[in-house]
Amino acid sequence: MNTKRILIITLIIVLSTGLYAQEFVGRELDTRRIDEASGLALSKINPGILYSHNDSGGEASVFAINTDGELIAEIIVPGLRNRDWEDIATAIDPGDGRAYIYIGEIGDNRAVYPSIYIYRIPEPKLTDSLISAETVEIFEINYEDGARDAEALFVDPQTGDIYIISKREEKVGIYRLAHPLKSDELNLAIRLGEVDMSWVTAADISSDGSKILVKNYTEIRLFERAEGESIAEALMGEGKKMPYEIEPQGEAICFDKADKGYFTLSEAVGDAAQILYYYSD
Repeated sequence: MNTKRILIITLIIVLSTGLYAQEFVGRELDTRRIDEASGLALSKINPGILYSHNDSGGEASVFAINTDGELIAEIIVPGLRNRDWEDIATAIDPGDGRAYIYIGEIGDNRAVYPSIYIYRIPEPKLTDSLISAETVEIFEINYEDGARDAEALFVDPQTGDIYIISKREEKVGIYRLAHPLKSDELNLAIRLGEVDMSWVTAADISSDGSKILVKNYTEIRLFERAEGESIAEALMGEGKKMPYEIEPQGEAICFDKADKGYFTLSEAVGDAAQILYYYSD
């Protein structure tokens, strides 16, 4: 990438506790193909690759970028339209041991849709710049307590269960979809509790399932699971506020490979640069 197109920002953020600090680095995306970025996930099989996508009305594609913000590949998801894709996750399925990409069609601003959907495609090796998903699984989902808006999902690496965190309540809901989801019948999202946050736009879980990041427009919190504690129990704790450079409309987060740092990405706003941020410990 042309060095004039790279914005590198490095500074030390000292939290009010004074206990630790983090650095963050921002790199400008070299593409406008993801100008409504609404999710971020780390590849399981392509080193140094992150996946993102656009939200409502965008292309039915997943875009692979590297950690320098360069567009590497487009993965077309055939047979679908993007009604309101709001988050993305990657996971190794504990049943068949394969790596998958999960796309959350979970946006519903007015809570009017009877069903939401999660789409699952096998994660491909990026051998070309344009790839079509070999298969697409479609999972239809209802919430047990009625329709709602959501923008955050992740997959438990230990069980394969999928978790959705709703968006708009004063304290947002935690919902679980038990593994394996079924493509030939309705799947029910069970409410397990609530997170003491509102306007949640993204979430991710570490590769061992011990840590969860939850993001809204103004903050990021880290929730750590004690031994024997469930994901829902961890999320119902206070969490630890993490460094965050406020973005114009930040709706995406994921852990790095080491599960210590994390990436964030915002939608583009006007002519301002669209920045992929990386926070390291």
